Amino acid sequence: MLVKHVGRKATFGLSCLIAALGAQAQSDNQPPRAEELVVTGQKIERSVQDTAASVAVLTEEFMDDQQIDSFYGLLDRVPNVHGILGSGFSIRGIDAFNVSGGGNSYLASVYVDGAPLPYRAIQKGGFLTWDVSQVEVLRGPQSTLQGRNALAGAVIVNTQDPTYEWEGKLRLGAGEYGKQQLAFAGAGALIDDVLAFRISAEQYDFDGINDNTTRGDHPDFNNNNTYRGKLLFEPIEDFSALLSFSRTETEYGVRWTEPNPDGSDFDHRIVTFNDPTFEKNDADITTLKLDYSFSEQLQLMSITSYSDSKYGYEWDGDASSEPLSILIDDRIDETLSQEFRLVMEFDRLSGVVGAYYSDLDVVDEASGQRSLTLQETGLPTLLVTPPEYGGIGLDQATADMVLSLYAPIDPVRLGTYSKLEQGVETQAVFTDLTFRVTENWDIFGGLRWDKEEQRNASDTLYTIDNEDLLPNPADYAANAQLAMLITGINAQLYQMVDDASGTEPPADASFDEWLPKLGTTYRFSDDVSLSFTYQEGYRSGGVGTNVAQGSIFTYQPEFTDNYELALRTAWLDGALTANANLFYIDWQDQQIAVQLSGNAYDTETQNAGSSTVEGFELELNYIATDTLQVFGGLGYSRTEFDEFTIVQPTATYDLSGRAFPRAPEWTANIGASYHSPSGLFASINANYADSSIVAVNPYANGLSEGDEGFDPKNDQRTLVNAKLGYEWDQLAVYATVTNLFDEEYVELASVSQPPSVTLGAPRQFGVTLDYRF
Repeated sequence: MLVKHVGRKATFGLSCLIAALGAQAQSDNQPPRAEELVVTGQKIERSVQDTAASVAVLTEEFMDDQQIDSFYGLLDRVPNVHGILGSGFSIRGIDAFNVSGGGNSYLASVYVDGAPLPYRAIQKGGFLTWDVSQVEVLRGPQSTLQGRNALAGAVIVNTQDPTYEWEGKLRLGAGEYGKQQLAFAGAGALIDDVLAFRISAEQYDFDGINDNTTRGDHPDFNNNNTYRGKLLFEPIEDFSALLSFSRTETEYGVRWTEPNPDGSDFDHRIVTFNDPTFEKNDADITTLKLDYSFSEQLQLMSITSYSDSKYGYEWDGDASSEPLSILIDDRIDETLSQEFRLVMEFDRLSGVVGAYYSDLDVVDEASGQRSLTLQETGLPTLLVTPPEYGGIGLDQATADMVLSLYAPIDPVRLGTYSKLEQGVETQAVFTDLTFRVTENWDIFGGLRWDKEEQRNASDTLYTIDNEDLLPNPADYAANAQLAMLITGINAQLYQMVDDASGTEPPADASFDEWLPKLGTTYRFSDDVSLSFTYQEGYRSGGVGTNVAQGSIFTYQPEFTDNYELALRTAWLDGALTANANLFYIDWQDQQIAVQLSGNAYDTETQNAGSSTVEGFELELNYIATDTLQVFGGLGYSRTEFDEFTIVQPTATYDLSGRAFPRAPEWTANIGASYHSPSGLFASINANYADSSIVAVNPYANGLSEGDEGFDPKNDQRTLVNAKLGYEWDQLAVYATVTNLFDEEYVELASVSQPPSVTLGAPRQFGVTLDYRF
């Protein structure tokens, strides 16, 4: 079934290339050479084959061969991981930021050189892969070692370190739709064997594919600059200090387009908004890593990081060609973290003991004018709700007549100002140990005590800017009952605005939990092992604001029980590895966004849900010769809400049985790369993602089953990419193509109003020139 989905064209083209490369590789008659991949994301270095956690490791060479140049580009090459630039990514079907609409902690984290990236930096691009040495994608909970924001998994990024040998590299790239890339990296010794440095810089520009017919430009542009510097100090044999600084500057437009009412959306990649619409994020991250070895068996590490991320947007709030609404937002995330680790490697006992502290401060200030439909205000529901439930109790015909009087003010234009201040302080101690019982049998376990203190404060002001369009009761004086009804409805609308406005004093909440992990590994031989792991996943509780009521609420943590089997096998002297993980996740006390009335902003987070997630990952890597590498992977993750009910005054929605949003069940990838001794290079890869629903609650916009646009889905798609070039000792030139067969697919369907759709990028050709010295 899956092969049918992947598509005959991709399978046939890929098979032909692999066969051709395999024949050439056999003629080269070179013996295979397996490189041991080392995992660092579990705070102690172990090979992939000795790691029970499900992990995909992407090296610099692999990313270069497969033309992976960004965070979201690499996600497609990892089974059971899926990403949509600008929206986020998921691991095993669990969205990194939110699954059920509630909560303000994340479900997966991204760390660059030990420093956590802030939310907006991840969502809007993450990082570029230039001068990155290795990326590790850990699937499954990492709560015991990583703590908060790791219930679904974590992504660990290690950039290249300084060297005492002088070296450098340069890249020039160009492609369709105005793509340009200029990158440099260099390293060397300032004092031999004592002090070394490394610097890197990259400028990436993309004009965009879509057209704005009102402004005459491309709305989906993407500009990204990254600068990084490192200084390594090793004054004595057993001590090192590594100071790192990176700055990322990004500015990007919107990727969605307006649906085509007269035909295919793919022939209609346009928008019509008139006001500037873009987002920007500037992030500075400083990290200091101290490392002291007491002996070959005992090592003490300290990792200190500070990040300052400034995010903002300017947005056409009405998304039309009319000058009706502009939205502005400015957000600052400041994070200070400190971690100490004692790493031990004895004959039978190995592991890590550590302590962690983090302080996150967020200030988010937004203003502008928003459009709110009468449906979203809850007015239609209020009119027909019985008085004993707080409504007016009109029959439907009368309610429709009254609503027609409010047509001129639909949508209501709200003048808005809000300022949110959030602080999260985390303290933790943790351990993760492995004990070798016999030559073939290990037991391992971990424990983390995690304490989190949150504080939230808000200041909001709302006004009705088009209040002159409200019906005037004096115009209906002849009908006293109707005039009284209009007076009451107008007062209700003003009351909604008053309730949403105000200053909420700081509200505090504190949570502490013990997070256990326990497992065992049995080695049938040096090349085959089987592991079982139980681990508790955790997402902290929190404090939130009900916008409609202008009130503060609290909610409790949510937990997962995770059961996992891991099979690790190596064949042909390690040239072929075949690894698999089978998992089951039981999710309880799930944080759900509950809408308390017909007003879309009258929502609170409650611990009212439960879910299950089950599936597997299978990954193969075959180094056929020193010149040919073949890889493939298959992922399956079935997500389901077991209990998810939303109760409103006039309706109850039972969403139990639904899958998680943006969670494809099947994902797959396959590819090959070939480096000929003569200098010829070729690579090809294909990746597949299943279709997925978009909305948590498809009824939220007032639609019903059978209505157009109800419960939209993202398309399944198979993307094939290729790279062909020639490599000399220091110089290389490549031709590249993405989406080789120009597949048309909806990457992100929309449930918003007005409707929009994000289309997958078409086929794009490019050229790259690399120079190393």
